[in-house]
Amino acid sequence: MTTGWNHPVDDADQWDGFNEPGIEHFSGSPIRHLAREVNQNSLDSHDERSSKPVIVEFKKRSISTQSIPSLDELRETFAFCNNAAENESAKSKSFFETALKELSSKKITVLEIADYNTKGIKGPSRNGSPFYAFIKAKGQSKKASETATGSFGIGKFAPYAVSKLRTVFVSTVFEDEDGKYQQLTQGKSILMSHDDKAGQRRQGIGFWGIKEKCQPIDGIDPKISDWLRCSSSTADYKKHVGTNLTILGFNDEEGWEENLAASIVENFFGSIKEGKLEVRIGDKYAITANSIDSIFASSDIKSAIEDQKNEPEQFEHSQNYLECLGESAAVIIEPKQDPILGLCELRIFVGDGMPKKVAFLRNGMFISDSLNIQGLKSFSDFKEFVAVFQCKSKVGIELLRAMEPPRHDDFEPERLPTKDAQDRGRKALRGVARWIRERLQRHAKDPVSEITKLDELKDFFAEEGNSGEGNGSEEINPYGSITIKAKPIPVRMSKVQVPEQEGSSQGTDGEDGEGGGGAEGAGGGDGQGGKGTSKGGTGSATAKPTVGLSNLRAVVTSGTSRRISFTPLVSGTIELSLFEVGADSDYLIAATACGKGNIKHGKVQLPVTKGERESVDITLSENFTGALKVAGHEI
Repeated sequence: MTTGWNHPVDDADQWDGFNEPGIEHFSGSPIRHLAREVNQNSLDSHDERSSKPVIVEFKKRSISTQSIPSLDELRETFAFCNNAAENESAKSKSFFETALKELSSKKITVLEIADYNTKGIKGPSRNGSPFYAFIKAKGQSKKASETATGSFGIGKFAPYAVSKLRTVFVSTVFEDEDGKYQQLTQGKSILMSHDDKAGQRRQGIGFWGIKEKCQPIDGIDPKISDWLRCSSSTADYKKHVGTNLTILGFNDEEGWEENLAASIVENFFGSIKEGKLEVRIGDKYAITANSIDSIFASSDIKSAIEDQKNEPEQFEHSQNYLECLGESAAVIIEPKQDPILGLCELRIFVGDGMPKKVAFLRNGMFISDSLNIQGLKSFSDFKEFVAVFQCKSKVGIELLRAMEPPRHDDFEPERLPTKDAQDRGRKALRGVARWIRERLQRHAKDPVSEITKLDELKDFFAEEGNSGEGNGSEEINPYGSITIKAKPIPVRMSKVQVPEQEGSSQGTDGEDGEGGGGAEGAGGGDGQGGKGTSKGGTGSATAKPTVGLSNLRAVVTSGTSRRISFTPLVSGTIELSLFEVGADSDYLIAATACGKGNIKHGKVQLPVTKGERESVDITLSENFTGALKVAGHEI
């Protein structure tokens, strides 16, 4: 049979544009998405007959461009697409021009991803099989179990998002229904519609293998380069059961290993801790149950992810969740037999610096720690803690999986097929949320004492009903027993000294809504403040509400500039004020320029979104490298 590249003829006069939704879904942080999707697929394919963990290896290598199967046909196809891109976006034109340069070079970079102790991707290549679902089907996921971590068939696009050629080769060895071992190998390109040299319209998606009906090559074929095969000998098939995924033209941006490692431990710390998954990234990182702590401690990884969305908070929180899964005697384990989800487990760790979050895992994969469920949104009056929730029953895992969106980062009952099922899903989530909060109230909240004896006052008040030695009477307290409750102490902003300006001066924020007063300005105010304003000062009766800024960092970039990074706890436009920290008071330092937002009265105003990490470069009005305080207020 004839082998080579084949983009099928399109007789319907359709057009596949360059912007493939499946690839665009992962284009934001492609390396981090690749880590989640690839390891998820390998875990789903674990050979349950083996007690060994799933092993996934990522290896970058440089190969001869001439070793790419049917290279001339591939170059020709890219040239046709480059011509067609004249009528598309500048993005598509740039992509194909870069791709042609890659294919013209002597060497090309590939990323090889291999898994072990799995069942491979079972064939044959026909509708209904996992191999067909992975290579040819759209919107189809064919998993061996209803509790599998993946479910939408979208994750298979992730490898194409890190390829400069949007081209991937797959080789897999599996055991068929008759107990025989087979190897299937096929390539796939996701490009765009184009016209060939005969003027025929060709589809954007093409395949390498047997040209007739775009079939994979079965077994050993001399046209298959050694770097593409799982196994080079039929006699060794049993030893090489698993899958090799080769990404052609790998986009190896700086720090890709660190980003890959960070995403792996953030998403699969549960599976890794349980010894179900091990990952190797070249010769640089080996992520196992014994080494995962060193990954979280790596300064190189922390530096590589610091400016990314939701980082480094998510990385640090994942380390806390890992600690919660440990064997420490301080970890509290609470089981529950839920009427809908079955056996569930909550692990609680109370300790200083913990982020007060509940992480939900499914099959060892992290789902979310910010579910929008009543009872799990706020823990302001609790001690600092972390908790990890896992459902242990097959029925419960299936229900949770069915409620997950394509990104597997939430539970949405509306995704269930019937109203009864949706009601059942909502009831399950509400019940779990109530139970979790009850357990946290028991273990992560200070107990309340109804009656407390104050021995320090025994000389002044006798104990009711007893003959005390003090001078107090035995009268019954008409207001009832004394109740003492633990209550968080509100954080108050320190008063700020602001240099006086001619004609006016600015007062400090008042307490309890009284408003700030103006100092004695040159215009003649009395500076008393209170609920009114002073006649000469610029004091205001109403202080602007403060804004919570989480994980605030201020990095010195020069003597007169700072890079301020923070995560806002509200959405909207806020105002940032910068203060020099003094021994007794803090002094306002005016900002003169900023990388985003605008400057007003020496303060930075910029729009923010709750929970999304912000970073802004600010130029100061004076040379200052000492301690800096940053305050946020609503506008």
